[in-house]
Amino acid sequence: MLGMWQDSGINSPHLHLLNTLNIMIRRTDWYGTILAGALICAGMEAQALDWPKWMGPNGDNHTEDPTFAGHLSSFKIAWEKEIGVGYSAVSVFGDKALAMGHDSQGKETVYCLNVENGEVIWSHSYEAELIPRMHKGGPNATPTIHGDVAYTLSKDGHLHCLRMGDGSLVWKSNLAEVLDIKLPNWGYASSPVLFEGRIFVSAGKAAALDALSGKTVWVSDQAYVPGYTTPVAFHQGGTGYLATMDGKGISILNITSGKEICRHSISAQFDMQASTPMVLDDGKYIFIGSNISSELLVFDGSSLASKWKSRDIKQSMNNSMIYNGVIYGIDGKQGSRNSRMVAVDLMSGELIWAKEGFGYGSSIGISGYALSLTESGELIVTTMEKSGFQEISRTKALESTCWTSPVYANGLIFVRNDLGHLICYKNI
Repeated sequence: MLGMWQDSGINSPHLHLLNTLNIMIRRTDWYGTILAGALICAGMEAQALDWPKWMGPNGDNHTEDPTFAGHLSSFKIAWEKEIGVGYSAVSVFGDKALAMGHDSQGKETVYCLNVENGEVIWSHSYEAELIPRMHKGGPNATPTIHGDVAYTLSKDGHLHCLRMGDGSLVWKSNLAEVLDIKLPNWGYASSPVLFEGRIFVSAGKAAALDALSGKTVWVSDQAYVPGYTTPVAFHQGGTGYLATMDGKGISILNITSGKEICRHSISAQFDMQASTPMVLDDGKYIFIGSNISSELLVFDGSSLASKWKSRDIKQSMNNSMIYNGVIYGIDGKQGSRNSRMVAVDLMSGELIWAKEGFGYGSSIGISGYALSLTESGELIVTTMEKSGFQEISRTKALESTCWTSPVYANGLIFVRNDLGHLICYKNI
């Protein structure tokens, strides 16, 4: 992936779509293979993709839509919904969107919504803790949709497999029992990762569960300070690995056994590590960020080494995008007026440009554009160009606090705030 982006030297949507298809074909999870095949059959007429899991269709926080021009004035509110407090992002598969929220009265709910009108197709509720420590509380993790089932994780660690048809329960598991750890300070936040027939989650320790039955396959031995990140499964040289971050560092595990292969220490204020690692170039490089600094690591199958470390891009609870060999993202942390949008060279870590006063928030990539939702509720589109910062459009979308990543799927934009006000925008 890294090699393709760097060698291209251009920013063609069609070229990037070809790269995306290639990445998806090489991925071994069932969804990626099926979707890539469907897109190849559709040819270059493919306009947009689903967003069925955390970090998007390819797990790189980027999606494709060659028709997206970045003009938010052409997007109008299609519908709005109250889903309960929380920070879980929306997942979209076809005509269905999954969203999660807490009623602040002891109950958490997974909603399956019709993407056209926001009507509830089904809902699945269960008792769950709110855990409102220094925030509103409610679910952190984002649902993972795979075909006719979905996997969700509650704030207090209840992992569910639900049928997409009617929301009925296939199986459930309690992570507190599986991992044998106490509840993390800010609850569980690991979005379920489906890879080669297993579900992977982490919170200081990592676990693999059978995707069909929910039975525990393995649990890692070491118990580190819990983090609030999602693990990443990948292959290098025919061997499967799991990159999992915690409050003190990143570990690479053997994906078959859960045995720790190597580890690299990371510093994070209050041990609040909440960004997802990005695995690049068939696992040769891993980009990681914390609320203190970011780092590019080199992984050779047995050890991790730092290629560079920089304070020019700090990721608190947000993630960046990598496009044409450049990292684009918001440098800063929640509540900071000094947060800025930056571009950093991927291989050297050198700062290319910075837009001061951009504001803290979360961003995703759409065919060479960055779509950001600031914590104050502004939706902003900027270009991902090495030459400099360029804002295309912005609009005030939400009130209250917005820490949840926006989602773009099939021409629709989904945004929510911490109170559970969910808005779907449609390109009219």
